[in-house]
Amino acid sequence: MNKNSILFKLNLIFILTFVVSAALFLFVFFTLERQSNFEFIRKSMLLARTHNLTNYAKSENISIIQNSKEIEDIINKSRVILKKEMPTGMQNWTLLKYNTNTYLYIQMPNQNILIKKEQKFGASSFILILWAVFVVSILFLYISILKSIYPIKVLRKKIEEFKQGNMNINFGLNRKDEVGFLAQEFQEAVDNLKKSAELRQWFLRNVAHELKTPIAKGMIATELLNDTSRKENFLRIFKRLDVLINELLSVEQIAAKNIDESSKCYKFDNILDAAKKILFVENGKVIYEHAINYTLKVDIDLFAIAVKNLLDNGIKFSSNQTINILEQNKKIIFTNVGEKSQLSTDKMFEPFSKETSLKNKEGMGLGLYVTKYILDKHKVKITYDYQSGENTFTLDISNILCNN
Repeated sequence: MNKNSILFKLNLIFILTFVVSAALFLFVFFTLERQSNFEFIRKSMLLARTHNLTNYAKSENISIIQNSKEIEDIINKSRVILKKEMPTGMQNWTLLKYNTNTYLYIQMPNQNILIKKEQKFGASSFILILWAVFVVSILFLYISILKSIYPIKVLRKKIEEFKQGNMNINFGLNRKDEVGFLAQEFQEAVDNLKKSAELRQWFLRNVAHELKTPIAKGMIATELLNDTSRKENFLRIFKRLDVLINELLSVEQIAAKNIDESSKCYKFDNILDAAKKILFVENGKVIYEHAINYTLKVDIDLFAIAVKNLLDNGIKFSSNQTINILEQNKKIIFTNVGEKSQLSTDKMFEPFSKETSLKNKEGMGLGLYVTKYILDKHKVKITYDYQSGENTFTLDISNILCNN
């Protein structure tokens, strides 16, 4: 359990309260029991000295055991609490506990007496009842607080789902306490974000479609130009705009898609084939050994795009135009021989981040951003490393492995 969590601190407070209060109540209880036993001994010793035993015993709520068989049975089977032996010719006494009763056995030169302490409601009994009421109250309070805190766990899980992209989540907890008000505020925030996302999607789709028409017309008009140099420049500009719009639309489509609903189990070689079809890459440029061929639970359309971008990136920046794929230890590793990336690990996954090399003159800097976005939605961690002249991208697939 997290030592910084509210639940841990709450448990610690109640445990300490229970232990300290139990120790205090036990101390008071045994102190009162001890005082009661000494009072019983005092009264019994006075009884042994009086001539009118029966009347004195009734007045002091004690009784004398007369049955010899009962006396023998109690003495033999009882537990000694306290014992005192006096010099010869004087009284010896032993405080005994038998079942739930307390007895005092007095041995005198002329007779022996077994005296029973009558059960009555006293201070020690009151302490026991008070302790029981206190424990029940503490337990009731503890359970009530736990019930109040539990919705925070539910709220946290829903926030986790929202963080993973589930916009259709309901934060309503039907409570009128602080947690309920917090959930209501979250629900209102989610509703506003949902409306904003829907408006953004509508805006981007409409703008993209509106821009695609003039771009297409511009490319057609460019073909009619007689100046070859100007014609190539205009075509390059229009193509870059077309690529940018398509990539922005793909990011928007990924953001709107619910991965949990569309994910199914696929062999990695099937995902790789889908990625190669999108990229139109030659088989010789992708070196993959079917040693393990993990089965992954993914949205194959989106995951194939992520793999395609890694293949494209690896082949583009490779010195031998090939990329190697290895599966091991619940990881998929993409490696290519080439120079180290000019971008830092954090920077390379940001949108519109690209190297200023001739190999990447056509790129828009969205490939790795889209890849990481898709992998994050699948709960797959991607890391980059450069060693011994090789660029390495590693995918931790432990969260999406199928059990079969």
